Amino acid sequence: MPIDKVKRKGLDQLTDFEIIKLILDKGEKDLLEILYDRYSSKVYFKCLGIVGNKETSKDLAHDIMIKIFLNLSKFRGTSEFSLWVHSITYNYCMDHLRKGKRLKYESYEVKDYERISTAEIELENKILSDLKLVQLEVLLHELKPEDKIILMMRYQDSMSVKQISQTLSIGESAVKMRLKRGRDRLADLLKEAQHEE
Repeated sequence: MPIDKVKRKGLDQLTDFEIIKLILDKGEKDLLEILYDRYSSKVYFKCLGIVGNKETSKDLAHDIMIKIFLNLSKFRGTSEFSLWVHSITYNYCMDHLRKGKRLKYESYEVKDYERISTAEIELENKILSDLKLVQLEVLLHELKPEDKIILMMRYQDSMSVKQISQTLSIGESAVKMRLKRGRDRLADLLKEAQHEE
């Protein structure tokens, strides 16, 4: 049963954590509607950014929201709820891509990437930040899905290396390696695009 407008206005002021506590402790399942309204479109657009298909993204977003609600009791509140939602979304989309055999990880020697200099990373970050948003969107679609996902996590969602590591269940060195690989490929694509102009 939908929440009436007066009650809804007051509840909209509550934090995600407060709403989750009311749902879990008081059994107020109608408050799931508020979490759905806050996150369903974010989850959909995240899916769309990863898989690139509107219908598939709608299905994935629906499944993800159900998964979030069914596992709400597992949310411990040690991080922001939005990060938890992003983690579930990324992992669910990655599972979807793996099942479709569109996502595979190559083995790299992590030690080769542990010595990436700060100056090199800053230069690459400058190149990325200088890209126009439209160019970046076009170029991101040229990347392998696994490279695109990790760059989105880092630069679109501002997730730290540690958060990405926890979300993807991989080491921080592996995250740095994949970020470096993605940035390198993006820089190459940019050079190719500028050469063609």
